[in-house]
Amino acid sequence: MDDLETLRRAQLLLGQYGFVEEQEAVAKAVRIITATAKRLGVASDDRARMGVSAPGERLKRLRERVGLTRAQVAELCGVAMSTVRGHENGEAKIPEEAARAYAQALGAPPGTILYGGD
Repeated sequence: MDDLETLRRAQLLLGQYGFVEEQEAVAKAVRIITATAKRLGVASDDRARMGVSAPGERLKRLRERVGLTRAQVAELCGVAMSTVRGHENGEAKIPEEAARAYAQALGAPPGTILYGGD
């Protein structure tokens, strides 16, 4: 896991435990780092070359490992199948609330989809 992913995981945990001010501070740091990386030309394909998978890829792998279709996951989470497809294909960012719903439906820890790990 890289440093940015560690910060994102910390942000999620701070929110879960009610540390709102600290969560906002970490969120600001993540935004600054992300913006700086974009300005420096460090793109998401650089992350892929380093073996870091995107949240959509992790969602798809987890769904397939559990043996569910996109339609089944959509039904379990109360969203349209096109939403699941968009998240898996990276066409839309996965909000934290949606990631928690996916993780619950797939029997995984909440941070697994957004931040990786098991």
